[in-house]
This record gives sequence, structure tokens and C-alpha cells, in this order.
Amino acid sequence: MMKQTDIFNDESLQNDIQDLVAIEQAMIRKTYPLPNLDKELEKIVGKENSDAEEPVKHQYPMMRMLMSALMGAAAMLAIVFVWQWVSSRQTIDEATGNRITQNVSSEQGMTMLQTADGEMITLTLADGTEVKLNSNSKITYPHCFKGAERMVHLEGEAFFKVRHDSKRPFVVDAGGVLTKDLGTSFNIKAYQGSDCKVTLVEGKVEVLAKNSQHKPVTLNPGQQYSLSAKETVSGQIINVNTDETTAWADGVLYYHDQTLEYILDNLAAYYQSKVVFRNPAVKTKHLDFSADKSGSIEDAIGLLNNLGVAKVSFKGNTIYIE
Repeated sequence: MMKQTDIFNDESLQNDIQDLVAIEQAMIRKTYPLPNLDKELEKIVGKENSDAEEPVKHQYPMMRMLMSALMGAAAMLAIVFVWQWVSSRQTIDEATGNRITQNVSSEQGMTMLQTADGEMITLTLADGTEVKLNSNSKITYPHCFKGAERMVHLEGEAFFKVRHDSKRPFVVDAGGVLTKDLGTSFNIKAYQGSDCKVTLVEGKVEVLAKNSQHKPVTLNPGQQYSLSAKETVSGQIINVNTDETTAWADGVLYYHDQTLEYILDNLAAYYQSKVVFRNPAVKTKHLDFSADKSGSIEDAIGLLNNLGVAKVSFKGNTIYIE
């Protein structure tokens, strides 16, 4: 099932941290009560001075204050770190309301987010740019953008709706191609070992192969720049149906005027299945097809059978076409 959620940026985290700390503190105290300061202090300085008129705890007021402050600060830091660790590892599946685990790491001011099979998430970067990350994809981005450019690194597929800033262009480094926003929404598909494809939906982007000595190429809406995984110097531009390219971001498997073989190969890859054509003659038949990504493979096969192009069945993790 497709999983989709929002990852809070740093500003919203700062705004909500006080309320969240209070909640987390109550939960931690319930499970792990804070130590008795008096008893802990007595262990350090001696339980009691038998010759003194007052207990030890009253003879060291400054030490008590210091110990209280240190332990309070330590408890607060523990609460914050626990909350940040939990929030970075768990998010909410909007479809089911259940907690799901994301592969998230944060290091030296950068965050790396990775999705699993069949998982899609939506995140908002610190500058307000919205990113939809497709399954088996990884994006690395800074907690806060600094410098002349806002750069992120992508491996896999993502759809970007960029918050435009003429003074600080947004740049995506993916699949050997640098894509620079000029006021834009665009899709990048750059899985490891596959061609890099940049598809422009709105606005304009400049694309440039990192190993190229040529000038950047400007795309117009409906155009796709493709750089072969083997040819890393120059790419080609073609016109495409952007609805088909970006349908995944809306939770839809969509194919326009594609062969049955192409559609079934894609469905098999998505559902991690195999395909066997017992009737090779139907491979080249063209059709339009769409299915909900959150549906089962049986749902998709039922929709294919409704088209009457071929008889499709599913058994033992294999799709059969008669």
C-alpha cells in the first residue's frame, strides 16, 4: 500500500518543540521516573553528618542547586533527543492512521530520506519547496539552505514543486544531470544504472550533463530531457505526455498509448512479479490503462481484463497472458 506523509521542516519543529517536550516529558516520567535528588545527592556527599545539627542536604545549598540544574538540563536534553529520534524514525500513514517507519538519517546539517518498495512520501523543504518521493528513492537535502544555490541530491524518482527564488536558484543533482529551476514544477527519474529523465510540467528549467562542455539546455513544458546511463556527455529532448510521467505522484499507475507488453512489464516490476506471455501476438497491442497504486495486483488485472484485449490471470506470483 502506498504510504504518504509530511516531514516537518526545521522552522515548524522549533515552533512545536515546547508542546512536544511537555508531552514527551510526561510519557518518560510515567515509564522512567526521575531520580530522587535528595537520595542521589546523599550518595555523593555522604548520607548524613552525625555531628551536624542539620542533614547534609542543607549544608550544601549551592551544590544542591547545581545538581538540580544539571539533572534538569540532562533530563530536558534526553527528552528532546528521544523525541527527535522517534519523529525521524516514525511517521503517520494518512490512509490507515498507523505509524510507519522511514529510513532517515541526519548528519552534519544534512538529512537523507529513503523510501521502500511501494512507498511514497511528501516532504516540504526548509525553503517551502514540496517534494514527492517515489518508491525505492533517496533524497539528501540540508536542514537549512545557505549560499548562492539551494541544492539537493536525488537517486530514484521525485516530483518537485519549487518555491521560486531568483536570487538563489534551486538545483537537483541526479543521474549525472544538474537541473536548475527557473520557476517550476518538474519530475526527475534517475534510478541507479538507468537513464536520467527530466520532465518539465510547468515553468522552465535548465538541464546540463555534469560531464558536458556544452551550455545548459532550457526545457519548455511538455518536454523531457533524457541522458543515457551509458552516454554521460549529452542528452536528447523529446515531447512527452506529462500526465503519464507524473501520474505516480497522484497515486496512479497511468499508461497512454503503450503496448500491452510495456504495461505488464511495468506492473510486474511494481508488484514484484513475473510475466509470461502464452499468446505473444498480443504483446504489441496499444492501449490506455490506469490503476490505483494502492490497489492490489488482482485489482489491476481485473481492470485489464475489462478492456477485453487479452485474458490475464495471476497465479504463484506470475502474471499469465493468454
